[in-house]
Amino acid sequence: MKKRLLSGLLAVACITMLSAQDGPWPNPCGTPAGKSVWLKKYQLNPEAHNRNVDTVIYVPLSIHLVGNDAGEGFFRTTKLLDALCKLNEDYAEANIYFYMEGEPEYISNSAWYNHDTVLVGAEMMFANNVEHTVNTYFVSDPAGNCGYNLPYAGIAMSKSCSDANEDTWAHEIGHNLSLPHPFLGWEGGVSYDGSVPHNFNDPAPVWVTYNYTFFKDTLILDTLIIDTALVELVEGSNCQVAADGFCGTSPDYLSGRWICNGNSESPVEQTDPSGAKFRSDGTLIMGYADDPCQARFTSDQIAAMRANLYEEKPDYLYNQTPAPAIGDGPITLNTPLDDETIQFNDAFLSWEPVENAAFYVVQVSLLPNFSSAIAQEYISIEPFLLLDNLLNNRTYYWRIRPYNSHSFCTAPSGSRTFQTADLVHVNTIEGVSAAKLFPNPTGSGQAVMLEFRSDHSFSAQLELRSAAGQLLARKTATIHTGDNHLEMDTQGMPAGLYFLWLECPQGRLVERMLVR
Repeated sequence: MKKRLLSGLLAVACITMLSAQDGPWPNPCGTPAGKSVWLKKYQLNPEAHNRNVDTVIYVPLSIHLVGNDAGEGFFRTTKLLDALCKLNEDYAEANIYFYMEGEPEYISNSAWYNHDTVLVGAEMMFANNVEHTVNTYFVSDPAGNCGYNLPYAGIAMSKSCSDANEDTWAHEIGHNLSLPHPFLGWEGGVSYDGSVPHNFNDPAPVWVTYNYTFFKDTLILDTLIIDTALVELVEGSNCQVAADGFCGTSPDYLSGRWICNGNSESPVEQTDPSGAKFRSDGTLIMGYADDPCQARFTSDQIAAMRANLYEEKPDYLYNQTPAPAIGDGPITLNTPLDDETIQFNDAFLSWEPVENAAFYVVQVSLLPNFSSAIAQEYISIEPFLLLDNLLNNRTYYWRIRPYNSHSFCTAPSGSRTFQTADLVHVNTIEGVSAAKLFPNPTGSGQAVMLEFRSDHSFSAQLELRSAAGQLLARKTATIHTGDNHLEMDTQGMPAGLYFLWLECPQGRLVERMLVR
């Protein structure tokens, strides 16, 4: 894990922070305003930098799912897969593909789950970052923003701004790969602190000021840094040096969330320093238009992000061999059969393996729509799952969704239902103790042995039953005082959950058995 010292932070905690915003919606982005030294150098002569736009670049992500101290509130795996799918759709034209390096890390920390300032977010990142990857933390409230990127630290994302239709993650990764907002300099309005009002019907000033304090490679703050930015002209003569420095992004002075009109433009008309009127382009992912409007990066933004990866972040590019794509054929659910009744605290779910799948999300719900408020999610690396925490006498719906480190846009299987009941209520047999069944799990065709001690002799039935209680095999057993060893064959039995019953008038002993 990559760790960084936070010395000096407390001493400057009184400095104005990026913090939670008032209002009904979160601030779209809390990323500090600024342009990196690298980007300034790049934009002096883009052609001198390696961009290689025809090759797919694979970029590793380290995913951190943050919940509260009680271990609740984690971003759901299905929603994470949807967000990853959307992220790669947004970057498809850039030939940049993001994959998961390792499994997500779960962090239970209420102070990080809802944090008020980016300093707390920085503490979270410095304590948990994984080197040589883009670290993203999904939390409930990232300092009042939908998301933010801290240079050389990581990305914090609000769960509520990370669904299948949101572009916030793509926006924050754009910042991570060097892109500023197209309205760079206007983050605080005409003045860095919002103290100077501006009427967009009037010509904009030639330059504006913004707070550059936070745009550094650490958050050890010792002074307030105010920078200036030229205001971009509609006719484009200063596009290489004004605002974000990209001529492909047209002028934009709007630093608050806005809803685009039917032409994918801002409803607010603005006026540049020369008096020319214009409306902001709502299709730019790095702007602040609403998500349904955002759709693209410009070609010069794409070239800069690729050059930034090659030159500034080559340590991200250690693995350029993607995992094979998951098969797109139909997914077959095996057991339980549709509407079958099974043991409530030993529910065995199985399905046919999916080609190239490394993981399966298993959703189990009391509602057919798999509402995120009530559906339970489990991760399995095998094409089966054994559950012991379901409610008795309920109807459940279940389905699966396969994925691997590079394949996220998979569809879930069709759903099935099953009923739960208490089919194998255990009545202990008086005088019988130390029961053990082995090997368990077992392979089909391998005999299993039930061992136990008895303080008396008696006659019983040894029965093999399915998870639904159906009798599959039975034989009479004579129980002796002392140690007993009873064998049951599993020849021809498919993979699944079974129960071995020892039944006699004095009671019943039940052991569950898993056949792989």
